[in-house]
Amino acid sequence: MQTPHTPASFRHSTQRGFVLIVALVLLLVLTILGLAAAQSTSLQERMAGNTRNRDMAFQAAEAGLRAAESCLMMGSAMCANFTTNANGTYLFNPGAPPPPSTITTPLWEVAGFWNTAGNVLSYSAVTGSSLQYVAAQPEFIIEQMPPIAAPGGNLGLQQFGGGSPTIQLYRITAFGTGGDSTATAMLQSTYQP
Repeated sequence: MQTPHTPASFRHSTQRGFVLIVALVLLLVLTILGLAAAQSTSLQERMAGNTRNRDMAFQAAEAGLRAAESCLMMGSAMCANFTTNANGTYLFNPGAPPPPSTITTPLWEVAGFWNTAGNVLSYSAVTGSSLQYVAAQPEFIIEQMPPIAAPGGNLGLQQFGGGSPTIQLYRITAFGTGGDSTATAMLQSTYQP
């Protein structure tokens, strides 16, 4: 017995169209996967850049703190005139508000304080060098805090010629900028020379 034969032209014509559709669908899926991978990589690169920028701002502020501490430790004239309450050196709470108000705004929170010339000390002016790769050099202020008694001492007895020697503390507030002006950091420390 003989098997019936299907004409060759009929067999090939039905398969060609289906293969083309499958190939186009697979190509579309691969394109979507490629675009998603490119977008993910771009996002991760931006996040890494922002993290680097933030870290640079933090390190710049840290360098400002260290420059201020060094300036106090060396007894530099730039960091010694607290009675003028200007140029980056201030007495603690120099301008108390008139009664009955008892709320004062700390210097570092005053609007426009860091942008006004003559309010702050610059890292470059104190150290004589500049930090590389930052948008702006770190700036800082030094506040002379009221003297405190040494541990176990008593300030009340000093007025009568006795008491303990006092300890002088300084509050340093530093402002650092990263690789561009969008990343900033503010750090504060208390320092005893």
